[in-house]
Amino acid sequence: MNGTIRKRGKNSWQLIFDLPRDADGKRKQARRTVHGTKRGAETKLRELLAELDKGGYVAPTKESIESFLVRWLDTYAATNTSPRTQRDYRGIVHRYLVPTLGTLTLATLRPDHVQALYADMLARGLSARTVLHAHRVLREALGHAVKWRLISWNVCDAVDPPRPQRKQMTSMDDGEANRFLAVAEASQFKDVFFVALYTGMRRSEILALKWTEVDLERCTLSVVAGLHRLTGQGLVLLPTKTARSRRQVSITDEVVDLLHQIRGQQMVQRLSFGSTWHEAGFVFTKGDGSPLDPEKVTKEFARTAKEAGFSGIRLHDLRHTHASLMLKAGASPKSISERLGHASISITMDVYAHLLPGIQEEAAQKFSKLLADSKHE
Repeated sequence: MNGTIRKRGKNSWQLIFDLPRDADGKRKQARRTVHGTKRGAETKLRELLAELDKGGYVAPTKESIESFLVRWLDTYAATNTSPRTQRDYRGIVHRYLVPTLGTLTLATLRPDHVQALYADMLARGLSARTVLHAHRVLREALGHAVKWRLISWNVCDAVDPPRPQRKQMTSMDDGEANRFLAVAEASQFKDVFFVALYTGMRRSEILALKWTEVDLERCTLSVVAGLHRLTGQGLVLLPTKTARSRRQVSITDEVVDLLHQIRGQQMVQRLSFGSTWHEAGFVFTKGDGSPLDPEKVTKEFARTAKEAGFSGIRLHDLRHTHASLMLKAGASPKSISERLGHASISITMDVYAHLLPGIQEEAAQKFSKLLADSKHE
């Protein structure tokens, strides 16, 4: 490939270079204006010619960031992500990315534009975790712009997002858990709270549970989906997000007994409602058999927790409580990782590592006592 440089003005140069010939064999050229010294222009021309030789040259596009992101959401995200992920992506794109970067073109977007966006988000009081989510969405979208040969590189690779601090995990000890359950007896969602505490399942997994996924003889529950409320769609049953989330959870006699009671109650309710009964097969339902609203369950948990004397604790913290008590009872991190459906044991270790020193100390004391007692036998 050949190229030349023409001076356009003070510290301004026009690069003229050949492009691959079209299908009819006709010669094609491109022009690019750069600013700076002639030596800098010569360096840029060499880079462009090298990209052409390697097949990596991408012609500048005038498409705006807003136009591209909307197109990316409507094409890639719409066909390759779950409805819940699509909702999250659209929220980040329209709430954070488009207002600041939307009018720029893909060709003119620079790392400092993106870094300035992150600094502005932090200055407005948004959390580092929110900024990190925005970074991941923008980086993924621009990664597809590279694949689609709209841009030659991903500017997010040259940007450093903030590192969010891990949220402090909140959990109850065994006495507090029993106190909470005692207060929850008066709640309409007491059974949901009980199963959350005894299994470590997520809210969405519990509310999505169907009788076809319950094996009371083998004392297992199969987690295959989650129940979510999506804007404009209402309650939606979605498959688990990862393969590891799809799992079997062993249940204790207490949970088995509870499920027997729920099944009996539903038989009576089915007869009472007759033809108006919603035969959806869910384990946890309203009186007419229709599924429970996740947001109402969460609000009721907050009210119940407050009544029990707990502040700053979430429904999701019943999951943490389950894992913490399992660890203290001597369960291995690997078994807990499988029970919770974590993508890997490293996630379990990262979340619950602070509990391990005390557990190890207790285990060491038990070991020492075992050897000491054997001397006197």
